[in-house]
Amino acid sequence: MEPVKKDIRLCGQQIYLRPITAEDTESVVRWRNEKAVVDNFIYRKPISEEEHRDWLRNKVETGLVHQFIVCGNADDMPLGSVYLQNFDEVNRKAEEGIFLGERKLCGRGIGTEAAKLMLSYAFRTLGLHKLMARVLAYNQSSIRMHENAGYTQEACLKEELLLNGKYEDLILFGAINPEK
Repeated sequence: MEPVKKDIRLCGQQIYLRPITAEDTESVVRWRNEKAVVDNFIYRKPISEEEHRDWLRNKVETGLVHQFIVCGNADDMPLGSVYLQNFDEVNRKAEEGIFLGERKLCGRGIGTEAAKLMLSYAFRTLGLHKLMARVLAYNQSSIRMHENAGYTQEACLKEELLLNGKYEDLILFGAINPEK
């Protein structure tokens, strides 16, 4: 997959998505290391600024990951991130991931809007057939967000992941391009 075009901006009602840059490193590292975010991530290891810069160089800049920063329309404030990874060009699909770092804004539909913008980008701009998302079964806000964005629960993998000494269920969501 080609890297994200630098000048792209995906606009919604409350938010817009812009490509991630190196200038976002401090915010992304802070968000990703916050307990509320870590507790809902499958990958739990804290990340450093250097690890994030490696991610940008080796994943984002090469096109292996299409990552955007979620920003508020009213003030341009960065709120979180949404990304596509694990592209399967043969089957025209990818995996979506999303997190809001500014937790005080959760529950206002920002995540749903970001997920919808990413679905539109994946289907209309990239021409993908399907997006999938993995959500921990206890993360009810992410489950609602994905359902509200247009995803359908496709499977529940029982006791799939050992996290913090406890086996957790993992829900697989899918969204099919309605135009394909």
